[in-house]
Amino acid sequence: MIDQKTYVGCDSLFHLSDLLKAFGSKHVLIVRGKKSYESCGAQALIDKILFDNSCISYEYQNFEENPKIEDVQAGLSIIENHPVDTILAVGGGSVMDMAKLIRFSHSYEGELTGGLFEKKNALIKLIAVPTTAGTGSEVTRFAVAYKNKIKYSLDHEDVLPDAAVVYPPFTYDNPTYLTACTGFDALAQAIESYWSVKADTESLNYATLAIRKLWDSLPRLVESPTEELRNRVSEGAYWAGKAINVTRTTAAHALSYSLTSHYGYPHGHAVALVFPAVFNLNVHALDNLSPLLDKNRYSHRIDSLLELLGVDRENASRLIADYIFKLGLGLKENIPSGYETEVLLSGVNLSRLGNNPITLDTMQVTEIFNAFNDICV
Repeated sequence: MIDQKTYVGCDSLFHLSDLLKAFGSKHVLIVRGKKSYESCGAQALIDKILFDNSCISYEYQNFEENPKIEDVQAGLSIIENHPVDTILAVGGGSVMDMAKLIRFSHSYEGELTGGLFEKKNALIKLIAVPTTAGTGSEVTRFAVAYKNKIKYSLDHEDVLPDAAVVYPPFTYDNPTYLTACTGFDALAQAIESYWSVKADTESLNYATLAIRKLWDSLPRLVESPTEELRNRVSEGAYWAGKAINVTRTTAAHALSYSLTSHYGYPHGHAVALVFPAVFNLNVHALDNLSPLLDKNRYSHRIDSLLELLGVDRENASRLIADYIFKLGLGLKENIPSGYETEVLLSGVNLSRLGNNPITLDTMQVTEIFNAFNDICV
């Protein structure tokens, strides 16, 4: 099991040099965003750190958002042709996923779509440096890849990076829409972890820290960005990642993936679209509570969640919908044919759906998806 080192805050980047020394890094593969690596200021700072540590670097950036399995193979070829001893992931969620998948595929035999793996090589060190505030992927044991528009999730202890450096200044120039998408993804992760059937004391502590950082700060950040708010949201995203690393996500994430793969919604936006309906069910439909949960204890947990959010049970669902609307995460108007329910159903992640506190059957899921067509037509 990886004993991860984490550094969070405006002084965190100073620790990157220490990590390179501790890991004995000399040949570093930088998995990076195509434009963000330079525009956020990471390139200038990290290039100097690598130079000061006498590191030879290689780069991989030629892959799409929501990485495809064939792109993983292209990145893997760099490791096979160079003596790479460390992977440095600098970017958003897709960059983190790609770096994790390349590292894992180098060490393990097996199809990423299959789930059965056999270790063949020692793990290359992996350092994750996010340039967005949202996925929390720098501190999770998960990675996702797409094949034929189907999402595949990898969940393995050796997917977790060896180190995470959360340096908020890299997010300071994130565009408003990106800020809203990634920030809401983090908030949704925290709330989903809070009500998950797998929640425990550790995850609840992480989720509480995340919600306290994100709930009030995110709308203010979207409306009027400041460095202080960027710092708070970056830290909140980190804690949300820590929370879901324990519990995994639940129905809101489980239902969102086809909205990304088939209709082009960024991940956080897709989660936001299904979140109000899932929130309403998880707060009110206690007659369908998972048999893994005690009704009284769960009801008390929901009361605690609503208190954290500062909303009452009666108006909670409407306030959540209003919150998302104010972030600018409504439905796109450029999909003239509406949303095909069967397509949306095909992308439901059953594992994540099983983490939900309220048991959802096909009819309830269909009703959630049909609401999109009701709005669009």
